[in-house]
Amino acid sequence: MNPADQNTLELRDYFRVLLNHKWIIIVTMVVCVGASLALTFTRTAQYAATTTVLLEKRLVDTLFVPGGSGGDTAGADRSRSNEIAVMDGPEVEAAVEEQLGFTPDLVAFEAQIGTDVVAITAQGPRPRRVAETANAYANTYIKVRIDQRVADLDGAVKAVEARVADVDTKIFLTGADLITNPPAPDVIVQGRNTTPTDKRVLRLAEYERERDSYTNQLDDLRAAIAIASQPGAKVLSAAEVPTEPINKDPMRNLLAGIVVGLILGVALAFLREYLDDSVKTKEDLEAATGLNVLGIVPSLGDWKKRDTTPLVAMTQPRSPAAEAYRSVRTSVEFLALDQPIGSIQVTSPQSSEGKTSTLANLAVTFARAGQRVIVVCCDLRRPRVHEFFGLSNRVGFTSVLLGDTPLVQAIQPAHPELPIGLLASGPLPPNPAELLASQRAIEVIEDLDQRCDILLIDSPPILPVTDGLVISGLVDAVLVVGSAGSSTKRGLRRTTELLRQVNAPMIGAILNGVRSQMEYGSDDRYYIQDEPTGRRRSRNGRDRHGVGNGHADAVPSRTGR
Repeated sequence: MNPADQNTLELRDYFRVLLNHKWIIIVTMVVCVGASLALTFTRTAQYAATTTVLLEKRLVDTLFVPGGSGGDTAGADRSRSNEIAVMDGPEVEAAVEEQLGFTPDLVAFEAQIGTDVVAITAQGPRPRRVAETANAYANTYIKVRIDQRVADLDGAVKAVEARVADVDTKIFLTGADLITNPPAPDVIVQGRNTTPTDKRVLRLAEYERERDSYTNQLDDLRAAIAIASQPGAKVLSAAEVPTEPINKDPMRNLLAGIVVGLILGVALAFLREYLDDSVKTKEDLEAATGLNVLGIVPSLGDWKKRDTTPLVAMTQPRSPAAEAYRSVRTSVEFLALDQPIGSIQVTSPQSSEGKTSTLANLAVTFARAGQRVIVVCCDLRRPRVHEFFGLSNRVGFTSVLLGDTPLVQAIQPAHPELPIGLLASGPLPPNPAELLASQRAIEVIEDLDQRCDILLIDSPPILPVTDGLVISGLVDAVLVVGSAGSSTKRGLRRTTELLRQVNAPMIGAILNGVRSQMEYGSDDRYYIQDEPTGRRRSRNGRDRHGVGNGHADAVPSRTGR
């Protein structure tokens, strides 16, 4: 599979994620809605009242500022920001607290865009108090601003008066000096009348001009004080006592809870999907293994329990699971058209992923199609396949390898009506991997391969031990089983990587334990056909009933013959 295709998400993938994690989204929405409603009815009611103040540009503000009456937008924004800073300053706050007799809970100031209007909003649990607070801030700001301007102008007047007094002193001293020491008389120089000017006279004239200038400034400042005593701002709308709380709107909070819950739920669903490495769909299994999925087996309910051995291909031949196993059998038969397949290893990345259950049901499915089947348990660590057929594990594969029991006697008939033979694992050895890699094991596998049409080998999982890799070199085909919701993509990738390193003949994968069962229609009779009973030649020259090359005892009867 192209890696670029694996990383491409289609619209249906997003819907699949939402559908798979719908309960996360639903629960998150319920929690958010419940929390919003609980806060609505349990938290303290909050009220808000707003007063709007118009900042007027007065003559005193631009009286001594050249170009101050211009329309500079940046300057106007800066001026509004300065006024808001005064409103929110400690001087106004202290005056308001002194006037009200309590500390306001929350007060916010906001300039309305494109205007010189500032909104003062007070918020708290008591309606009357928030209205009093908003109005107190507006009125106190106006008074404080007047007092500040008047105080500034008073300071300027006193500074100019001090300058005038200083100049008057200089004039008095210079005049007294001129009286005490008068200047020299006028003289005639070259036919022109020239008055030699005394420096004291020039200085006296300069002092008088300076005093006149300061006197004019005093007049202007005294006029400015009269103007500054007028309000530089006015209240456009006074705050009224609110009657409805701002945090007690159940419908608004309900909608907010739904929206927040939906967004949070979807985010959690995709986060869960991102963190979840398990395979869930056919596409996941194909992307992880790079193999074609030959079958999708619905969940068998309690098949993972150690005390249950579901053989649905025998007990429920018309079930969706049995049909899925028949689909796998058909796929294998088509693959065998190009290259004969006589022995198949069924394995998985880890234990408890359904490989043994898959192998046992495939055995029944092949046998119902008229093929002679031998099932071999090469899981010499945790054998279980004999439990599916209700047989003993006392004698089996290890017994044949050690020469304790002949192969023909070790094969047990698994069903009175189906041509299935079972070679159990036998006594568990201390060195399974070395035993499976022995020449004797190879000879036994080859002998079994000649005694049947299909040899199905149950092996240990690939990742925990190397036994499965050893067995993969002795078979014609390997089937990798993954469990939906249990097998991880990383584990499956590592499994197929290890099998490719030993050139294992992997022919496909099987997705086991799919929870959402496939739709098969309302009547199974329309799609489930009877198993073929005709005779068909096998790959080794004999027919389905063992006729052709003398191996009539390939699958023994119940009497052991």
